[in-house]
Amino acid sequence: MSEIERTEIEIPEISRVEGHSAVTVDVENGKVVDVKLEVFEGTRFFERIVLGHKYDEMPHITSRICAICSTGHVLAAIKAVENIFQFSPSETEKLFRELMHLGMIIESHATHICALALPDFVGAADLSDLAGKHENEFAIWTRLRDLGASIQTVVGGRPFHPVNLHAGGLSRYPSRKELRPLLVKLERGTEDAAHLITLLKSFNLPTETELAPCFLALIPEGDSYGYFGKTIKASDGWQAPVEEYTTYLSESSVEYSHSKRSLLGTKPFMVGSMARLFFFSEKLGKTAKDIFDKSPLAQKNKRVSSLWNNFAQAIEIVEAIERATVIIEILLTSTIAGSENTDFKNKLKAGRGVGAVECPRGTLYHSYTLDESGNITAADMITPSAQNSAHIELDIRKAAELELKKAPDHLRSTLETLVRAYDPCNTCATHMVSVRQLK
Repeated sequence: MSEIERTEIEIPEISRVEGHSAVTVDVENGKVVDVKLEVFEGTRFFERIVLGHKYDEMPHITSRICAICSTGHVLAAIKAVENIFQFSPSETEKLFRELMHLGMIIESHATHICALALPDFVGAADLSDLAGKHENEFAIWTRLRDLGASIQTVVGGRPFHPVNLHAGGLSRYPSRKELRPLLVKLERGTEDAAHLITLLKSFNLPTETELAPCFLALIPEGDSYGYFGKTIKASDGWQAPVEEYTTYLSESSVEYSHSKRSLLGTKPFMVGSMARLFFFSEKLGKTAKDIFDKSPLAQKNKRVSSLWNNFAQAIEIVEAIERATVIIEILLTSTIAGSENTDFKNKLKAGRGVGAVECPRGTLYHSYTLDESGNITAADMITPSAQNSAHIELDIRKAAELELKKAPDHLRSTLETLVRAYDPCNTCATHMVSVRQLK
């Protein structure tokens, strides 16, 4: 009988996780002594899975990391590969990519606000209860979701996991006949977004918090409010190229969670809608800018509760609809063709490239290293939810300290609402909150 050789395989870089999570707050002698945001969804190992695959497979493999943000993963992967090739897409391709990304923003934000966060504020038990008692808001969600999905279908070939976007160009360029109907849906979306703004403003949200978030976001390329860039910015004015993310983002594992924690040096930080608006509200279109200026988010010298993230997302829906309308009108008057990038594969070379985009929940990084044949030899991906995790725990601690004397059910409800406001990718599991009295 032959001996069995056993080898231990270590995966030091665990891919991001989505799905189920829980919050535990430990209280001792009336004081919060520990807070844990536990992600217990199974690990997925995408950074190992992609090793040995060709560069042109990256957008389509990594889009499977997330269905809602699949477009963001596709575009981050494309940008990482194109940076290795030192390739710049045409202006037409840039517009289509931006339009695709805006479709994702509209669909994702609408789903989070209406389907996940809204039941907290209107007293609905769940989405089914919301649909029965608030038919108008439920209908608004379905229309905005359909709008975002329609844009992604026209540009990307289907509503999620797009097949039409590649490093170097598009497989097929949407026709004017396909683009025009989107303008009608965008016009209706404007009305729906306005209703959401009015509804969210009517809620009695706290306007101050004792925490002053450290924000991070990509500096948008061009003159408009946007989601693509090459430089990251922090609230203290510090900036750095995204290629240097390993020098400013400190990632580590924690024993109680399958999700890593990211710190800026030693500090937790926040990415997402509130961060983007904090830095770049001046780039908003007129309608979104007017809404922002009249909200507590505009008071930058004042600390604003993270619960306002839902309102920030609603502003970004307004902005996305306005910007998507402008892009389609430009494309309808342009020559739509893409033959200029046929030499893309001739630019193949070995090297490392980083691509970063602002996804609905915040900055997403993809980093690849290619050999001379275009095979992946190293990969790293850092999702927004992993970056927000440490700050969510910080927010939970402060909220628990303030609400500790209230009934346990009230405290659980407050903490669940707070976590959901961040829209973490493991949102569906944040319904589980336990408070343990040690003494």
